Amino acid sequence: MITKGDGFDLHWEERFPEGRRYAFAGIILFVFLIVIYGNSFHCAWQFDDTPNIVENKNIFLKTLDPADMAKTFYEPGKDSIGRPLSYLSFALNYYVGGLDVRGYHIVNFGIHYLASLFLFLFLYNTLKLPTVRDRYGSASYGIALLAAVFWATSPVQTTAVTYIVQRMASLAGLLYIMALYFYLKGRTANRPWSRIYLWGLCFLAAALSFAAKENA
Repeated sequence: MITKGDGFDLHWEERFPEGRRYAFAGIILFVFLIVIYGNSFHCAWQFDDTPNIVENKNIFLKTLDPADMAKTFYEPGKDSIGRPLSYLSFALNYYVGGLDVRGYHIVNFGIHYLASLFLFLFLYNTLKLPTVRDRYGSASYGIALLAAVFWATSPVQTTAVTYIVQRMASLAGLLYIMALYFYLKGRTANRPWSRIYLWGLCFLAAALSFAAKENA
């Protein structure tokens, strides 16, 4: 006998046939990362954090007025705009919690977590492309998830996550990976409007990555 709940599950499975796989990947990545970085949310300001955040009056945002937010785009001690998205993110952190390091660390953690998710999605969908599907298709999920876990938990990433000012690099990396993913989805979309929409997201993510850090 099929219950109402079963019917909902079947409907959900039809609309999102790989929903459980995506959910499992998201949970696994979060668990690994929170175990590794959960004890770093109270780490104090270090080195370049001081001139770029602690002593940078440009990011001391008091209101969400567009004019005040635009002032955060400027580099400390300069009249030029540099890495506006990164500085705006610091300013929003300041607006919410002042100079309490916990908020800054939580945002850094969230950026890294999202980057690992989009890396998984990019790899998984790449391995299902017609040119490689016959060779890797059956193992595409395991390969993509394992690669994302290895990348996300690598000690190389420690500085980008725990060193607050390095959000500039991690934010640029997240948006870069997002641009790759949206480009891939646009190339494989069947409907013209879907391609335009996805390539628009690709262009937006790429432009924002440049605004986070130049090396994007």
